[in-house]
Amino acid sequence: MPDAMPPAGTSPPSLVIAGDIGGTSSRLILAPWDGAVIAEAEGPGANLRSSGADALDNLVETVREVLFRGRRALRQDSPGRDSPGQDSLGPDGLGPDAEVAAVALGISGAGPARAGEVRRAVGERLARLGIDPARILITDDLHTAFLAGGVGDDGLLVLAGTGAVAVRFHDREAVARRDGMGWLLGDIGSAVWLGRRTLEAVAADIDGRGPRTLLTEEVGELLALDLREGLLPPSATGDPRQDLIRALDEQLPAGAPAALGRFARLPGRVAGDPVAREILEVAIGHVLETVQALDPPGELPVVLAGSVLAGPGPIREAVEAGLRAEGRAFRTAPTGLPGALLLARELAGDLLP
Repeated sequence: MPDAMPPAGTSPPSLVIAGDIGGTSSRLILAPWDGAVIAEAEGPGANLRSSGADALDNLVETVREVLFRGRRALRQDSPGRDSPGQDSLGPDGLGPDAEVAAVALGISGAGPARAGEVRRAVGERLARLGIDPARILITDDLHTAFLAGGVGDDGLLVLAGTGAVAVRFHDREAVARRDGMGWLLGDIGSAVWLGRRTLEAVAADIDGRGPRTLLTEEVGELLALDLREGLLPPSATGDPRQDLIRALDEQLPAGAPAALGRFARLPGRVAGDPVAREILEVAIGHVLETVQALDPPGELPVVLAGSVLAGPGPIREAVEAGLRAEGRAFRTAPTGLPGALLLARELAGDLLP
């Protein structure tokens, strides 16, 4: 997003913070209420269900970072103004002449099941940075992703990132939903689901319970292991099956299934492999079936979001081809930030005198 600053000598702008907070990563932007973005920051994911109990503490650090970068941008834009020393800065790091008018965060996992808990926890943490909880809007990343698609207030969102869910919106309100039940109960087609299915297929291969698959070599390369013979490097356990277990224990933090997503792209790399192809076809078929179930007449526009459906790869290509074949209008939203920024500016407009 391009940087832009108001002319030197004007009053410091009222600022808004917008955030797209996924299960794997977070991205925040800082902008004047009526101007272009002046600072961005990225950090770890913050979904309590898939990223662990420290997720919201990570979010606070990312907010602190975008505020610091915003302060630096404001100071650089006003070279004639005395640079404030550290003692003159407020707890948010922007100084006494800057105001955070509103914050809007689309947070993965902040749906109805845990919305109240997430709102309270985020409000308490951001208050430490001098941000009034009354100026904070917390919604789930589904609303911000849908609004980022720019299709209006009515339509479908199909999101497949760390998790997976589909929602029908009417007047910006979610009126029907499929999946989004978490990695244990669903999230079919998500990065975590793809990673888990990939590892299950590899385990079945090397254990002799399932067909041979090129996914075994792909996983082995990613983990720097020979999962066939245990020769390169020499097997630490004498059994490639146990080597796989040991490597996953070391690389997948307990209580953080989002890390399974690192294996999600492997089926697409060997799409001609029958086992990989079956995994891909289940994900593709699930998306198209879900769209049909939520909008049988095919009248509503579709917003595709999340790393699996908005990033390059065979799943996105096949889903787009399927939607075209059905005559459905669709757009891709690579990030929910435009939707979060829209909400932040609307909130600021309501709060500013």
